[in-house]
Amino acid sequence: MKRALAILLAVGMAFSMAACSGDSSSNTPASSSQASSTAGSAPAQADGEYKDTLVVGTYGDQDTLDPQINVTNDKVLRLIFDGLLTHAQDGSITGELAESWEHSDDYLIWTFKLRQGVKFANGKELTSADVVATFERLLNKEHPLRYSEKVEFLDSVKAIDDYTVEFTCAYQYGIVEETFANQYCFIMDKDYIDQYGYDMGIDPESINGTGPYKITTWDADEQMVFEANEYWWGGEVGTPTMIYKVIPEASSRAMAIETGEVDVLDRPSVDDYTRLAETEGLVGVSQPGYGLQGFQFNCSDNSKCKDVKIRQAICYAIDRETICQALYGAIGETATRGPMTPLVFGYKDYGVYPYDVEKAKSLLAEAGVPDGFDLSLMTNPGYNKAVEMAETVKQNLAEVGINVTIETVDTATFNAALNGITPDEMPWDMFVMGFGGSLDADSCLRRVMLTSEDGLNTNNYGWYSNARVDELLVAAVTELDQDKRREMYDEIQQLVYLDDPFAVYMNLRSSLYVMSDKVEDFNINAIQVVEFEKIKVRA
Repeated sequence: MKRALAILLAVGMAFSMAACSGDSSSNTPASSSQASSTAGSAPAQADGEYKDTLVVGTYGDQDTLDPQINVTNDKVLRLIFDGLLTHAQDGSITGELAESWEHSDDYLIWTFKLRQGVKFANGKELTSADVVATFERLLNKEHPLRYSEKVEFLDSVKAIDDYTVEFTCAYQYGIVEETFANQYCFIMDKDYIDQYGYDMGIDPESINGTGPYKITTWDADEQMVFEANEYWWGGEVGTPTMIYKVIPEASSRAMAIETGEVDVLDRPSVDDYTRLAETEGLVGVSQPGYGLQGFQFNCSDNSKCKDVKIRQAICYAIDRETICQALYGAIGETATRGPMTPLVFGYKDYGVYPYDVEKAKSLLAEAGVPDGFDLSLMTNPGYNKAVEMAETVKQNLAEVGINVTIETVDTATFNAALNGITPDEMPWDMFVMGFGGSLDADSCLRRVMLTSEDGLNTNNYGWYSNARVDELLVAAVTELDQDKRREMYDEIQQLVYLDDPFAVYMNLRSSLYVMSDKVEDFNINAIQVVEFEKIKVRA
């Protein structure tokens, strides 16, 4: 009997992700809503009939649990930390640690009232001093962090009293609220900032948040163990202990859910998903997301892909629709139609990049390489079907004379290549990448597309540089008129998708999970994060 569930978000999210589009002083925290379809629904169990440990199988470890530096993802960070604001189930902004907030008439001063009585996992009460310390750390120009540029619009932050914080903007900024709802603005303990500095987040002893869990054990590349935060302001969690088990090999992850070693499986392979979702006792969940998958160009002077005509030729030479149907059709994923997904504010449909071998050959001739050239491509099996996708891309490019050498790397090597290296240290002309951000175009585009100022790829992983794109990205995020922002993002997408390609965008990415049918209250929120703190597992 087929047990797969498709939890569909409304594609037409016409809500304005403009942070500055009105007075939010009346906003109050909304209770978390459950998805319309949940896994393993069953009659309520009596106390003592639920497991005390939830085991989640995942594909890779975290690089750090410092939210201002973490590049891996925020699936774990949200277990530990909270932000001032968060996304409600419909994608709108609601309060989390902030009870209410308002802005001045000119949108330059934002005042947040904190929820009182919130405690960190060590029992210390949250105050405005912790908020100030968090943002001052991120704003420290003498020690910029991975996400520092995301809050460069802030001029200062100060505590008005123990539960009131005032932010002053250096200029009007179109997505203040959206920014504060992202992981890099999670609130950290001032005492831990003072004690650990920039070594915070590397082991359990250096981590203290206000979220539903606290981390107690971290065995690198093996597992993380979380225990319920007894002081959590949100109440009791569904399961007291959670284990995040790292299982890099897809087939081993599949075996783990089949044997009951794990209760929830994160990111099964496409083939495993379709099989497991049909297996008695298991449930599959596939949800459209705001992420894409493809191959980013290395646009540095060291790479063949520096030439825009070569990048355009590569884009025309790849038959995306055929590849995506063959690799991902079983789960309903299709080829991309632009550099963002329909869930994101600012999205525009430019259609699937046309497959045109003759056009590709013509562009290569214009670039001075009519007979083709050698090209290096990196892929990582942590991305679904990424190895197979690389092989099909190689076959396509061979038809226009481009000889591709594929290098498959592990997660540690992949992360190291995206962590502030010089062009001389980057050995690949193209590399696999997941694209996305949050529910506003700025989060998907600006950080990774702005010209790198220091020559490193800390954020702009492939050294992409286009003066007009830079100009538009900066203008769009400082614009309060949302219609004007959309117009700017239309032009940006035209440039980075068609005219001056940033990447070969291949497929829309779905969030895939398989779980035991004993799992209750499974829900993926608006930003594609599972609310693990709500899950219960029948014994």
